[in-house]
Amino acid sequence: MTMRKKTLSAIGCVLVATTLSAQFADQGTNQAAAVKAYAVRALPKCASSSLALEPVTQKGPKHFQIYRATLSSPDQHCGTARYILFSPATQQTLVGTVVALPADTRPVHVRVAEQAGQMLKQTVTATVAPLALPDGLKAVSIIRTTPYGPFAYHGFIDASEQFLLIGMRGNLREDPGQTLLKTLGLDKTVARRGNGASKVSIIELSDFQCPSCARAHEKLEPIFAKNLNKISFSRVDLPLFENHKWALPAALGARAIQRVAPKKYWEYVDHVFTNQEEIEKVPFDSFFRNYIQDHDLDWKAIEKIYKSKTEQQAVLDSVSRSFAVGVNSTPTFIVNGQVVGFGDGTYATEYIRNAIAGK
Repeated sequence: MTMRKKTLSAIGCVLVATTLSAQFADQGTNQAAAVKAYAVRALPKCASSSLALEPVTQKGPKHFQIYRATLSSPDQHCGTARYILFSPATQQTLVGTVVALPADTRPVHVRVAEQAGQMLKQTVTATVAPLALPDGLKAVSIIRTTPYGPFAYHGFIDASEQFLLIGMRGNLREDPGQTLLKTLGLDKTVARRGNGASKVSIIELSDFQCPSCARAHEKLEPIFAKNLNKISFSRVDLPLFENHKWALPAALGARAIQRVAPKKYWEYVDHVFTNQEEIEKVPFDSFFRNYIQDHDLDWKAIEKIYKSKTEQQAVLDSVSRSFAVGVNSTPTFIVNGQVVGFGDGTYATEYIRNAIAGK
């Protein structure tokens, strides 16, 4: 399932249609090849996919050259189109979306809030960091109110203060897979199992209320369980709370069980995915309380975490980090730093089998 229509990360790129006189005149084939290789690693792997990369000769963010990357696949769930921004001076990159801001003299945070609010169809506030990053980029946070607390979209303002950039910032000299993992910030609160020393790393980002996630769990869990000695496996909650009313409470429940009774965590995951339809029929709080009692877990200890505003905000912040790197649909798998589109599951399953087998 996806939340893309309501997130900045999926809004189409809008560039000022003024042709640059010679932006790509001296662009060498080696540079283009390097950018394409970077894009191949940064974008999802899909069944029978092909990647087209072409320079954009319209006015865009200052100090950056722009490429349009189009990933095509017979799997309708996996294709994507993003922009690759590249700085020849610093090798800095950004993979994502570019949005033109209103061209007037108002402060940039005001223009960002106006533009973002129009696209999200919600009232938002924006803050811009005072200190610049390489190439004049400044970090920006766009905050909106949700029933669960403040939610932030993260991005950057270019040196001209005319463009908002939403996406993963990295460097052409660095593996984008490593940049992805660092930006996600997978800390000790993430549920892990398997062989921590394994060279095969599999990360699953999923939503407890997502039917596709339940299908992925049914299809892939037997493979993971059979190969725990060969893989380092992590599961990250990505509750798409705007469309799924109990996804975030379910994630909080998982967080609480992981802290209080970690050996029961994976049993809870199995139970929720297996019983999605039944959970839909009752308030999630009632389901969760009954589950804890039926499994003789410490309700008071679990309730303290389950109902904690601090933990709730931590889940929101984790979702925000995922959105910032373009991971805004579920299920998403990251295999050795490579995002793999799940689609109908056939390609992802084969890709994961091959990774485990060392192919």
